[in-house]
Amino acid sequence: MTEQALRIGFVTTEYPTEPYTGGIGSYTREMAHSLAGLGHSVVVLLFGWSKKGPTWDGPVRICRFPGGVAARLPDYVESVIVARKLARLARELDLDVLEAPEWLGRTAFLNVMKPAKLRVVVRLHTCSAIVRRVNQEQPRGLRQTLKWRRRDWLERRAILTADAVTAVSSGIREETRKALKLATADFPAIPNSVSDSIFSPVDNGCETKRREVLFVGRLEWRKGPDLLARAVPAVLKEQPDVCFRFVGGDTPTAPGGRSMRSFLENLLPSSVQSNVEFSGHLASPQLKQVLRSATVCVFPSRYEGLPMVCLEAMASGKAIVATDLPGFCELIADGESGLIVKQEDPGALAAGLEKLLSDEALLIRLGNTARNVARSRFHGTVVAESMLRIYRAATDFQKSQAELVTTRARS
Repeated sequence: MTEQALRIGFVTTEYPTEPYTGGIGSYTREMAHSLAGLGHSVVVLLFGWSKKGPTWDGPVRICRFPGGVAARLPDYVESVIVARKLARLARELDLDVLEAPEWLGRTAFLNVMKPAKLRVVVRLHTCSAIVRRVNQEQPRGLRQTLKWRRRDWLERRAILTADAVTAVSSGIREETRKALKLATADFPAIPNSVSDSIFSPVDNGCETKRREVLFVGRLEWRKGPDLLARAVPAVLKEQPDVCFRFVGGDTPTAPGGRSMRSFLENLLPSSVQSNVEFSGHLASPQLKQVLRSATVCVFPSRYEGLPMVCLEAMASGKAIVATDLPGFCELIADGESGLIVKQEDPGALAAGLEKLLSDEALLIRLGNTARNVARSRFHGTVVAESMLRIYRAATDFQKSQAELVTTRARS
């Protein structure tokens, strides 16, 4: 028997059609398109942006609702207002499932006002408490301490009141349990995905004059761009023709709350600065091209859940050097589909890069294996089918409960 198509909504504050997007936005687009390709009706509920902009992204509808006055209210009041808007939109769109990230706890109060048939699925990407810990943020006074506690409470409530919860990796599941003091975290770990458009013909950059080491990610402390900057001189000593490219927007997360880009530029000796380029944030089409032309992709992060851009690099057939975080180790087999090096160790990072740059056969072999792994484990259709099992289990449970109530009433 053919299963009925679902009407699925995604709540997000970022999306690749907008001026800014991050990992959550990239995941949302990939999953939305994969689900639409399987015959389901999908709408993205884009929070906090102006009503102007595209209303369709291919087969995916985009429904915008600006933050307005609510964005200037205390976060717990804003969450109630957002929940009312989401409940109204779910009724108007006749949604069966609504998925939202745990970030900011947008669905914290949705359970008390949602339509009877709606199932809410919360996905663990990286909660606020983890971000603060990794970025070594300290509260500036009592007001900020209370604000952080309220945000953690909202994110925790969103998880506890959801009909189903998934995590991007087993590592992020355990980290979230600790950070938000959850009694248990028996949630399925379902990875992020990449679509067909990323699986382009492999270009390892070996036939071009420019050999490029590519870093993609916000210039943020937890992404470790400073570790790469410290590794640059050692790599150039052995491979003087290599260029380093940093792609990502600046943030005030350098020591002392300073600009990370300025901090990185000061770390680089003047003798190597001509080999380094800062490209800022790039839109999705530009980023795909940059990935295709890179020789090696490097991820020196101090923390990651399950990084979308690493999946995209794998799907692009790139050799990868990444730190030994659980999020990377769940993607990459060291020496088979990439190289894993020790965290917080610029010397180990430089050695890994130099190893690939000096061995073209190894570079190509790791890139090809990474691409095959991405296709078999992280292709959009494969991951979407796993998510559908979660959605259907939640909706089937709701139907069985309703049938039980009806049966009891008749008897």
